[in-house]
Amino acid sequence: MNEQLPVNRVEMELDQWRSREERFSKLFNFSLTNNRSLIKEKLHHYERIGTKYKGTKNIEERFALQMLKQEKSKILKQLYPNILVRLVRKLLVAPLIDQIAVRKYAKEEEINNQSLHEQVQRIGFRDLSNQIDQQIKQGHEQFTIPVAYYVNEKERLNHELSFIKNQSGQYQFEGYKASLSNELKLEENRSQYFKLQEGNSVDTTQAYNLLAGRAVQKEKTWIQLDLSDKDASGNHRIKEFHSGYGYDLEKALQQLPLKGLSNKTEADKLKDALKQGNRQPVILIRNGNEHRFYIEANPQFKSVNIYDEHSRKITLSTALGNKTMETVKQIQKMSESQQENHSKRNGMRVS
Repeated sequence: MNEQLPVNRVEMELDQWRSREERFSKLFNFSLTNNRSLIKEKLHHYERIGTKYKGTKNIEERFALQMLKQEKSKILKQLYPNILVRLVRKLLVAPLIDQIAVRKYAKEEEINNQSLHEQVQRIGFRDLSNQIDQQIKQGHEQFTIPVAYYVNEKERLNHELSFIKNQSGQYQFEGYKASLSNELKLEENRSQYFKLQEGNSVDTTQAYNLLAGRAVQKEKTWIQLDLSDKDASGNHRIKEFHSGYGYDLEKALQQLPLKGLSNKTEADKLKDALKQGNRQPVILIRNGNEHRFYIEANPQFKSVNIYDEHSRKITLSTALGNKTMETVKQIQKMSESQQENHSKRNGMRVS
């Protein structure tokens, strides 16, 4: 097995500068070879690289820094032909620049790392700080971190977190690929890449529920994976049900004789869980008796799905029985009639 060679971070940053020079050369007609402003910026960039990696133990990086030192000497002679000016700069200016750069890089790295850790934790990944820090120290342009665990006795989630270095040299958490595997039903194995979005990212709980086929509410829009259709990159296409579509979760719940629905705190907990895409246990009252079922939101058909204790999907009629079902319908008609009369009295139109 071939071992991967350590990444030469100095070489990578020099390549980044070289690519920048090539882009500038294509953008401007005049020659950049003797452009003083560009040469000064190049010197500052080389000095930042030297400061940033001067304590490295990587032999390749140390060799690259030696070559970089010689290149800086050439640039200094080109910019400051007077030897006294170069000496003053070396003894007075360079050490000050070095100290400022060291403090700047340390602070930037601390802020960047803290931001990464917070983003990863908000999504639902815990205890990854050490792995992230180790990968950052290696200096790869991009890296991935695998995370796997069992959701239950038969379902396993495999995640692959993606990180990439931006043009300023800081790492960003791009997103993660989630793969759900069912050891008893291989045909239900699915995967999806979830890109990190400011303030509206899919967390690990929501990712599991989406891969399980359920709907999740993000902001005011319900989203659900189309498990029968994929795009060119292999991701399932996303079905969206906006507020104008007309799905009212609270109204759908009111159609069920749920125990505890009159308790606002309990009702809010149930709605919040359903909006996350969870399949929630509930108690339905049938002929005065309590029966346990499971429900989940179904925005596409403006209803809720009902499951029995064996996770078999059933109809509302089956769950309640015909007699109870008729009672529920009568209660619904009375409620709708009262709501319509109330709306008319207040000059409102029910659509």
